[in-house]
Amino acid sequence: MPPVVLLALIGAAGIAGYRILSSHAASSPKAPERRSSGPTRHSAPPIRDLGSLEWDESAGVYRPERRRKN
Repeated sequence: MPPVVLLALIGAAGIAGYRILSSHAASSPKAPERRSSGPTRHSAPPIRDLGSLEWDESAGVYRPERRRKN
């Protein structure tokens, strides 16, 4: 039983040490600042709604359905 208690204490000390070091690293002046405002560098273009799609046999792909005038 004593080895299990010793391992539990070592694990708890390791977790506490990790939390302390990570909080110090986050508040370090050399830590990079994360900006939450403004566009991101790798932002995706906005999604367009193409409506219904129809199969184009000649190209082998789906394309937006053509609106037929009556």
